[in-house]
Parts: sequence; structure tokens; C-alpha cells
Amino acid sequence: MGDLFLWLIALLCLSLPTWLLYHAWRKSRLLSERLAQCDNTLLTDSSVKITQIVSAPTGTIVTENARLVVAPISSEQIT
Repeated sequence: MGDLFLWLIALLCLSLPTWLLYHAWRKSRLLSERLAQCDNTLLTDSSVKITQIVSAPTGTIVTENARLVVAPISSEQIT
């Protein structure tokens, strides 16, 4: 009976770190997927910490929650 109790304690002690590692891996994977899909709900998600870093010339207007769009360079502009 004592051996069974010790095995249960050992399984509990091993399952908790395993669950924590799995949970962290899953959360990281889901975040990467949401970032790749440009998920707008990330802006209001309480589990995500957003740090805004802006470096722009004087006079630039920063708009909250604006999407960054990179325009393609046409061959006429590369002369």
C-alpha cells in the first residue's frame, strides 16, 4: 500500500511540470499562428502584452491600432 502511494505522488510530481511545459508550448504555438494570420483580436487579448516602439521623424502622426501596409516598389521608381 505504501509503494502505491509513493508511485501516485511520483506521478503527480512528474505530471505537473509536464503539463506546464505543454501549456507553455501550446500557448507559444497559438501566438505564432495568430501573429502569422494578423489576428486583430491580439490587440485586445488580456493574455498578450503589447509594447509599442515608435521611431519616426518629427511631425509624424501615430494612429492607434493602425495596420502597417508595405506598398510594392514599381520598376519605374527604381531608376
